[in-house]
Amino acid sequence: MRETEIPRGFKTHLPKEALEIGHIFKKMEGIAQQWGYLPVVPPTIEYLATFKKIDEQFEELAFKLVDKQTGKLISVRPDFTPQIARIVAASFKNEEPPFRFYYKGSIFRDTKGSREFPQFGFELIGVNDIEADAEVVSIIVDILKNLGLKSFQIDIGHVEFIDGVLEELNIEKESKIKFIKLLSHKDLSGIEIFMDENNLEASKREKIEELLELYGKAEILDRALEIFGNEKAKRAVNTLKEMFEILKTYGFEENIIFDLSERRGMKYHSGITFEIFHPLFGISLGNGGRYDSLVKSFGRNLPATGAAIRIDHIYQLVKRKETLNLQLPSDIYIIDMKKELRKAYEVAKLLRKQGYNVARDIVKRPVEASLEVAFNKGFKYAIVLNPQGENNRVIVTGRNTRKVIEEGRTIEETVSKIIESLEEH
Repeated sequence: MRETEIPRGFKTHLPKEALEIGHIFKKMEGIAQQWGYLPVVPPTIEYLATFKKIDEQFEELAFKLVDKQTGKLISVRPDFTPQIARIVAASFKNEEPPFRFYYKGSIFRDTKGSREFPQFGFELIGVNDIEADAEVVSIIVDILKNLGLKSFQIDIGHVEFIDGVLEELNIEKESKIKFIKLLSHKDLSGIEIFMDENNLEASKREKIEELLELYGKAEILDRALEIFGNEKAKRAVNTLKEMFEILKTYGFEENIIFDLSERRGMKYHSGITFEIFHPLFGISLGNGGRYDSLVKSFGRNLPATGAAIRIDHIYQLVKRKETLNLQLPSDIYIIDMKKELRKAYEVAKLLRKQGYNVARDIVKRPVEASLEVAFNKGFKYAIVLNPQGENNRVIVTGRNTRKVIEEGRTIEETVSKIIESLEEH
């Protein structure tokens, strides 16, 4: 192993990338706050039992270690949602819902490929009404449009619809998981084999074939009601229809697709679920849904819904579409040829007060070398104080411009002349 190597599945973000990702986070935070959501910062590490309480598969996914103070197993978080549920149950037990929170950071899963997943997420807890689910989806639409994305789609389904369909088809309990997996992969040949193995009659085969076609705009909801008579399935479809009417009221229906043939989400999801896609990006940008039993497992019975957006995927997409156009926040590089510390410090301080980002060259070298460093690092301008052979003057220079100005009688007057020169450029 080389000294500079990092573990597989993790990534270093250099300054420009880090600034661009930070910019995306900031935009998302701004939208969430506009909708009335407040930030929470869960710990990076919790007891493994917190996550296993929700889903046993976290035992395999989590990075685990032993807490030396208690002897208990602890885990770097593999999922944010159980943490938010715990926080609400523990820290807001005497407050009335609804609770609207957002978070940002990474989850960590010991899997092949990527093992750190940067996310922005938000949760609406304490509201059972379908308007809560519509609000979460609406925020996603608002965020993506504000990032300059237009052609994305949100595929929406319902856990109870699939459950109702399985009941109507009388799929045996031990076969359900296999069938759900085949549906999620749209494995037509696998589904054909499954129907043969289970000796499904012609009418049920026909319904399964029609189930696979329940993907599209809102009109497929009416078609689903025609095909399936199970009360649970019908109730789920009517819930989706109600949600769509709310989204139409908000003007967000354009990006909505319904996919009733797939059971999305984590094990704890219990109602409406959704996933975000874009035609220029082959994999999911994020997902979410309703999880009405999760908070209850921590001691408070509250319904909930929420979403998580993959920042790394969003970043790759907006870079591809060139919608960021973010410049490095490097405005002015001060080069002091005499190293008069007070003078350079005062000039920098006054320029910062005017809103400029200012760094000083504190390496002793020829002025030409310092200018090359400044522009290679992305600074827009360099200011040379005490230039040799030009006493009582200041040089203000860009990559292709150069202006010599007289120093003022005070530092303030000199800075005023510098700013005037910058504005001319």
